[in-house]
Amino acid sequence: MLVSIYTCVDALVFQQFLTVESLFSSSVKMRRSRHDRIFLLLVILATFFIFWYMLNGTRPIDHDPAEEQAYLHAVSGSLPIIHNAQLCSSNTTDLIFFIISSGSHFLERQSVRETWGSMPNVFNVHSQRLFVMGYHSRSNLYRDISNEAQHEKDILYLTVDDNSMTMKELYGYRWLEKYCPNVTFTFKTEDDLFVNSLLLHEIVQELKTKSDQFQTQYLYNISLNSLFVANLKSNAHKFLFGWAYEPGKPERNSKNVAFYVSQKEYSKELYPPYCSGSYLFNYHKGFFC
Repeated sequence: MLVSIYTCVDALVFQQFLTVESLFSSSVKMRRSRHDRIFLLLVILATFFIFWYMLNGTRPIDHDPAEEQAYLHAVSGSLPIIHNAQLCSSNTTDLIFFIISSGSHFLERQSVRETWGSMPNVFNVHSQRLFVMGYHSRSNLYRDISNEAQHEKDILYLTVDDNSMTMKELYGYRWLEKYCPNVTFTFKTEDDLFVNSLLLHEIVQELKTKSDQFQTQYLYNISLNSLFVANLKSNAHKFLFGWAYEPGKPERNSKNVAFYVSQKEYSKELYPPYCSGSYLFNYHKGFFC
């Protein structure tokens, strides 16, 4: 009888063990099944993305035919794509703010127009702003830039590579030489910098009217003697006033598009001493030769 009881108990325990094992096995299978479903879903999504990219990602970007036509017309005529030839038609313009920009920098340009570039007549000095940008193939910005130029009349849209800071600056100066020969002073800067335009107007006004009183002129405790002396010299046909750099080597690595200069564009081994960033200079015929 006792043996029978033990046998019944052992059978019951064994049955419970089998039940627990069965439940555990079922739980493991459910987790595996859930993981399999998640993995399958990820595979389907990845496959869908790959096919979508093959169909759409390699499709050529639609381009504006008007943009391409305007570019080819400008290149054939050695002209900018967009410019305001009447920017300096008035003989009263004393100062040009020459601002390096990029086609897509609409907000930066508008910020300048609404802040330091919004004061064209200060201290009896009349100034104009000029945003200089280059061409970026199939950017689809042509119509927006055209509308902006038509409304603001301060855009110089060149055919040079928009990524090349050096070429935009160089060809922008050549445009100034042709269309703004009557403007004496130019301040070069960029659209992501804030300029104290009030101070610049004041300096130009003093250069025009009080150039012989340079002993008392200071800018942030720095004497402006050299600026005024350069302007007074009878044999000095030009001056640059800014942060001076020693002669350096031109950038010959074409991967550095922003500052790359080819041998054809500049054949010498070293640049002469130059200013970088923002600087003021006076303009005379032949300055950029």
